[in-house]
Amino acid sequence: MGNGNNRQFHPATFRGDTKMDTQLTPLTFEVKNLGSVKYGQFTHKPLTIFYGENNTGKTWTIYALYTFYKLLPIIAATLEEIPEDTVESWRSSVNEYLPYTFNVSRALLGTAEFNLSPDHDFGRLIAEGQFPDIFLMPAERNGLHLFYRELRRRRTGLLHRASREGIDLEDLLRDVVDSRYAEPIADYIDWLNRLSEIEPAGQPTFHSLAERVKRYLAGGAYRIDPRTDSIQFRPYRTREDTRSTRRIPLHATSSAVKSLFALWFYLESQALPGNILMIDEPELNLHPSSQRTIARLLARLVNAGVHVVISTHSDYIVREFNSLIMLNHEDAFRFRRKYRYHDDEILDPELVGTYVFKDQTIEPSDITAHDGIRADTFDDVIEQINAVNNDIYYGIQERRDDQ
Repeated sequence: MGNGNNRQFHPATFRGDTKMDTQLTPLTFEVKNLGSVKYGQFTHKPLTIFYGENNTGKTWTIYALYTFYKLLPIIAATLEEIPEDTVESWRSSVNEYLPYTFNVSRALLGTAEFNLSPDHDFGRLIAEGQFPDIFLMPAERNGLHLFYRELRRRRTGLLHRASREGIDLEDLLRDVVDSRYAEPIADYIDWLNRLSEIEPAGQPTFHSLAERVKRYLAGGAYRIDPRTDSIQFRPYRTREDTRSTRRIPLHATSSAVKSLFALWFYLESQALPGNILMIDEPELNLHPSSQRTIARLLARLVNAGVHVVISTHSDYIVREFNSLIMLNHEDAFRFRRKYRYHDDEILDPELVGTYVFKDQTIEPSDITAHDGIRADTFDDVIEQINAVNNDIYYGIQERRDDQ
């Protein structure tokens, strides 16, 4: 790591224990002095939504949650028995690891803590083997899609040159491998570099969702070239001369196509019930209509058994989730058919946790089957812009009428 500290843990994989139950116990976490967050609590539910203004700590919190699940099986594997002070030992382990998660110095993090609530029986958590596979799509994914192969080529070329010129390979390798990114981003780069090695999970439900990503969001088919490991895309639409479109490299596609690649590949090849999918800004580069579509797709994913955690600035996504929750109400069944919603998109409010990041805190939002999600932070901005727009419009009309 660039901060010069020595790692105490070396998690080489995100994959959990095979005895894991697909129904994860909802865990509550306490956050203290983590970036912009001075204090807050949240419960990780099958669908967990973080929202709020910029620079309020959403990404830091989702990265810390990623670290928790990444380290859990590693620390559990080192325990021959469950000591009485396991919870305190676990807290210390996670908090010691936070500088490596964010690739910053301990001094910069200060007194930051990310703790499992003491209300949980950590020994039981270990005994149940609740070690889910996790996958995180960072907000930087579009840029990483452009440069990951170039980074790999440069590292390989540097190693070849060093071997020819007698440079100390151990020192060079340490510098090459030592990532300059936050760990979730470094893990994502590693994932991109081993796409061709991932064996497809072969789950029909998730294959169907992957097809929906291609058809209703990306508008074309992705492909991993087996010879070059490059990512290619072929649009579904035909050209003006009615001939089929050709495959093009991912870097030449639209920003929306780039941002959706990881979701498609994950659904096609990796998704299983009991997994955790984390997405930083699922709305990235998407038109509002597509943002509504991806919300409905994520709801299907939740109902298929994958736990989803997102951080978002999208009013469209939150409002679509809001509709899916209200449609769970017994008096709303007729609206499912009217607006063409499917049963596997409907969300039970008990499965959803929404948290607003503001004023250096994390606060839960009220959720009910009757009202859905109360997201005041979006409503306030919408009301303000409508008021300004109306004032300008009617002010101009009055001026015209007076002339």
